[in-house]
Amino acid sequence: MLNTELLITEKEIKAFLEKISSSDEISIDIEFMRRNTFFPEPCVIQLSNGDFHGCIDLTLSIDYKNLFRNIFDSDKKIILHSCRQDLEILNMILGYIPKNIFDTQFAASFLGFKYQIGYAELIKEIYNITIDKTEKMTNWKKRPLSQKQIDYAINDVLHLNKLSKYLNEKLIETRKINFYNEEFTNYVSDIEWNPSAESSWKKLKSINNLSNQTQDIARIVAIWREKKAINKNIPRNWIMSEKEIIEVSKAYVSKNEILIPEKKDSNKNNKYVKEIQEEIKNFSGKKINLYKNKKRKYNSNYKKIADDLYEYYKQVSLYNEISYQIVSPKKMILNFLRNNDCNSRLITGWRKEIIDINKITEITNPYFNSN
Repeated sequence: MLNTELLITEKEIKAFLEKISSSDEISIDIEFMRRNTFFPEPCVIQLSNGDFHGCIDLTLSIDYKNLFRNIFDSDKKIILHSCRQDLEILNMILGYIPKNIFDTQFAASFLGFKYQIGYAELIKEIYNITIDKTEKMTNWKKRPLSQKQIDYAINDVLHLNKLSKYLNEKLIETRKINFYNEEFTNYVSDIEWNPSAESSWKKLKSINNLSNQTQDIARIVAIWREKKAINKNIPRNWIMSEKEIIEVSKAYVSKNEILIPEKKDSNKNNKYVKEIQEEIKNFSGKKINLYKNKKRKYNSNYKKIADDLYEYYKQVSLYNEISYQIVSPKKMILNFLRNNDCNSRLITGWRKEIIDINKITEITNPYFNSN
């Protein structure tokens, strides 16, 4: 049954949830806004058990955690497509990540489909059904929602249950179900679901190109920025961009003063200068490079070994019809080489079943034996 109205009262939401609460599998998708805030703003959640489909307004003054208890506080299979942002919002609403999750995008990566394939594209490839995506950039906070917006939202869960069943059967048929389960468990556990300002400097892409002293200052400024963005609930770049963090850090190291690029509000600039100076002062006398990994000296073979290893894993992924971005992420290969890690996921777990460890040894010996 297709409910083509937005459920906006606690009574009608409860009535819909009762219809699907006895089901073992529930598909969900969440529409949200994140244009002017640090945290996502939940707007609509779509749920389906394969027979009943509905959209629930998430902007109401309702205790959603209690309302959704029978859906998420259980062992029901929760089906999503590209789960990360939806799980982030569920964590905000519920205070935890549901236990039994099946991600159709992640599963498709183990079955020869394009890496991070979109829901509409996957549905088109498997069922030859075209899904209208014209409302993708809509303002989900605005009320009332149009019928076209509601229909668009429901479409995102309309086929998820049967898609999940199809992909799960294919994973079993191809003997990849354990591969998927292990990798997805690792994926979810690796994510820091509750924002931590202390590790926010890791988001600075260019930090490794800086001197040690400049890196330390950049870390302090990045942590300050993150705390301020969280406290104000505004995008971190509204406080200071990565480029500005790097410029401020370099200027401090060379001139021993905080030079913030000119903004319209000079009072805000002065306030930021004082706050950053105070943050640096608080670190005075401490080992501020506590978080920094020492760079390992790489020999001339390093890039070639990394490339050869990547090409080998790419061939393995093609042979097994698993996305090579899943089988051998470049970051995983680089960390394996940097740390000579015999416990790396690159050579253990499910990957160990599809690789030739002797071939890995042959490729990496010239590098490891020369360090």
